[in-house]
Amino acid sequence: VVLRPGPYTCAEWEFGGLPWWLLDKGADKVKVRTSDPAYLEPAKAYLQRVADELRELQITHGGPILMVQDENEYGFFGDDEAYIRALYDALRAAGFDVPIFTCNPAYQLKKGAIDEVVKVVNFGSNPKDGFAKLREVQPRGPLMCGEYYPAWFDSWGLPHHTKPAQAMLDDIDYMLSVGGSFSLYMAHGGTTFGWWAGMNAPFTPQTSSYDYEAPISEQGRTTPKFFALRDLLKKYMTDAERAALPEPPAPLPLMAFTSDAEAELVVPDDADDAHVEAKKPLAMERLGQGYGIAAYYTTVPDRRGGMLKAAHVRDQAAVFGFAPDGTGAFLGFLDRRFPARGVTVPAGMKALGVFVTHMSRYNFGPAMNNAHKGLLPPVTLDGRELEDWWMAAQGPVEKWMPAPPAVRATFALDTPCTFKRFKVAFPTCADTFLLVRGWKKGHVWVNGHPLGRFWGIGPTQTMFVPGCWLKAGENEFVVFDFAGNVPTKGLTFVETPVLDELHPECDFIAAPKRENAPLALPDAPTAKGTFPDSVQAQEIWLKDTADGCADCSADFKTFRARQFAFAMDSAWAGGDVAAIGEFELLDAKGASVPHDLWRFVHVSSEEALKEDGSAENMIDGQISNYWHSRWSTDKAKGPHVLVVDLGAETEVAGFRYTPRQNHRNGCVKAWRFYLGDKLVK
Repeated sequence: VVLRPGPYTCAEWEFGGLPWWLLDKGADKVKVRTSDPAYLEPAKAYLQRVADELRELQITHGGPILMVQDENEYGFFGDDEAYIRALYDALRAAGFDVPIFTCNPAYQLKKGAIDEVVKVVNFGSNPKDGFAKLREVQPRGPLMCGEYYPAWFDSWGLPHHTKPAQAMLDDIDYMLSVGGSFSLYMAHGGTTFGWWAGMNAPFTPQTSSYDYEAPISEQGRTTPKFFALRDLLKKYMTDAERAALPEPPAPLPLMAFTSDAEAELVVPDDADDAHVEAKKPLAMERLGQGYGIAAYYTTVPDRRGGMLKAAHVRDQAAVFGFAPDGTGAFLGFLDRRFPARGVTVPAGMKALGVFVTHMSRYNFGPAMNNAHKGLLPPVTLDGRELEDWWMAAQGPVEKWMPAPPAVRATFALDTPCTFKRFKVAFPTCADTFLLVRGWKKGHVWVNGHPLGRFWGIGPTQTMFVPGCWLKAGENEFVVFDFAGNVPTKGLTFVETPVLDELHPECDFIAAPKRENAPLALPDAPTAKGTFPDSVQAQEIWLKDTADGCADCSADFKTFRARQFAFAMDSAWAGGDVAAIGEFELLDAKGASVPHDLWRFVHVSSEEALKEDGSAENMIDGQISNYWHSRWSTDKAKGPHVLVVDLGAETEVAGFRYTPRQNHRNGCVKAWRFYLGDKLVK
């Protein structure tokens, strides 16, 4: 066992595995993953509790635990050696006496690395370069890849990730040939049940399926990739080890079934709900709730109509209006993807109800410190801020949204934000997949167990249902139907998961296509230059002239701007292919500017059919994926230009460009960089 207790673990878990209640501090904002005592003290208590369970299972006590990790990929987040040392001291004080290690990608190995810990490097390609970078910071000691990626996780609205088995085999063969160690991330992907799927900045929530195209599938079955890897590993075994290698266990059975069960509406009870009243709407955490749905109500001044706007909804909401006679009507959706979008409120409404569902907190990078959920102020109607809110957590699944008694209403079965209950009797209790193709958005429970989220845009169109959660006789499936289009009769279960279908037409909002608005770039760029032919990250500092400087971090000029544009004029491999692993803006201290408010307003080209080459990949903090110009339908011609709106005027002193890591194709040669307030028309 290689034990990785965190306390921050990432793993594409909601908030990286940290507890939501760290955010329930009102105005006293906890700085997670820092030496802030409000974070560090509960982190130490957690590590002590882990040690109480596992201390005697270390190899030094006759158990299987070989190593223990200090934090996780801290180089992506910060450079606070005192924090890493505090966790190291806590692990030692708790009784962990095996080697303690820390992991980071190749270009972040020096950040937060202290002498007391062993360093390991994470990558999904180019192991030769990864190990070379590890040797630069650790001249002696083990060569280990702490996370080798045989594929990647999926995010809603983006293509399913795959990786050829041969690429994986070549990398692992090299690592073993030079005496290196590795850990597959993931060997078995599995499922992120419940509300636990995470999200990358600026807004890229991950699917509940975590199949990962790993050697062992979501349901636990061996795949061709598994057997190819097994055959490679035999090459490095002794004859006795090969002879003793057992066959994999037989796969668990699967079943397909179609039920004609009819949905019934889950209705509220008559009990008063615990609630909070405040002048402005409060974050979900302030309501004592970590996950799911929260209800917000307010009266309408003068019963006026107009456009309701909530630019800071976190993350999506259904809006209802309540007439003086108490009847309610669905008015529309709010969505953080489209902060300028509003909902029309007709005149004469007595009250409004805003039911907010969260799509998970950031699990990665500095954006984690902006993780609050719910309806955040200001909320305006006809340009005037609404005040005096009645707010409540959802409560048990078997209830309609909590509501003030004056606006309690019963809605039809096809109304958004209703709960539907299906009663299904299966012929057997085997693993299966619930087919949710065509369903727009929501959440599913089976016999009280939360399966996770569905979202019709894909790529995942099924939900894994473990047979051990089913029972002989009647089984209860409860569906939270956020968009109101889940069928009222019949559920279909299949044996084979559907992981690779994109259906943007199934979004609950008719989402506009990427804004390719005409460019309005000034004649002269803020900076221009040529990057070296290298996979290393390049930092450029801005000056009065357009000649960006890679070695002038002590002599630079800061600019203030709302938008930036990056133009790639040529690539080192030639042709019109473009790719970027990561792109960061730097402030005057050299720190990365947070991405959580960023939004692409112009993308000249991106591949979104045959691979996930979306522009968001270049600002998600992950160097293992990348923006890639379109290639599957046609070869997009250069120069390639991307424009990002930063969400607010921002101070910029430079930028950092990281090339794609797995191929020279598309790596930027000549480039231009622009800052301005309106770089598109």
